[in-house]
Amino acid sequence: MEVKKDENSSLQNMKHEINQKTKEEEEESEILKKRISTHPLYGLLLHSHLSCLKVCSGDFDSPEIMNTADDLTLTKLSLHSDSSLESTSSSELDQFMEAYCLTLRELKEAMEKPLIETHRFMDAVYNQLNDIVLSSSPH
Repeated sequence: MEVKKDENSSLQNMKHEINQKTKEEEEESEILKKRISTHPLYGLLLHSHLSCLKVCSGDFDSPEIMNTADDLTLTKLSLHSDSSLESTSSSELDQFMEAYCLTLRELKEAMEKPLIETHRFMDAVYNQLNDIVLSSSPH
C-alpha cells in the first residue's frame, strides 16, 4: 500500500510539473506574440504577407503596377518603422522580422515573375493578331 501512495504522489508531482511547464510555455508564447505584434516591422510583415496572397489569388491588374505601388508602400512602412526603432543593437527578433520581410518580398517577386512573363507574352500575341487583322482589312 505504501508503494502505491508513493507512486500516486509521484504521478501527481509529475502531472503538476507538466501542467506548470505547459502554463509557462503558453505564457512565453503569449509574450512572444505580443512582442511580434508590437514590433516596428510588424506592419511591413503583414503588408508583405498580404502582397504574396494577392499574387496567389490573382487580385491585381498588372504585376508591374503592383510592384510600383508596393515599392512605394514598403518605402513608407520602412521609413516609418525605422523612425520608431531605438538606436540599440538588433535583437534576434529584429533580425528575424527583417529576414522574414525580405523572404516574403523575394517570394512575391519569384511568384510574380512567371505572371509578368505571361502577361508580356499575351500582350505581344494580342498586338501581333491586331496587326494581322488591321493589315488584312480592306482600306
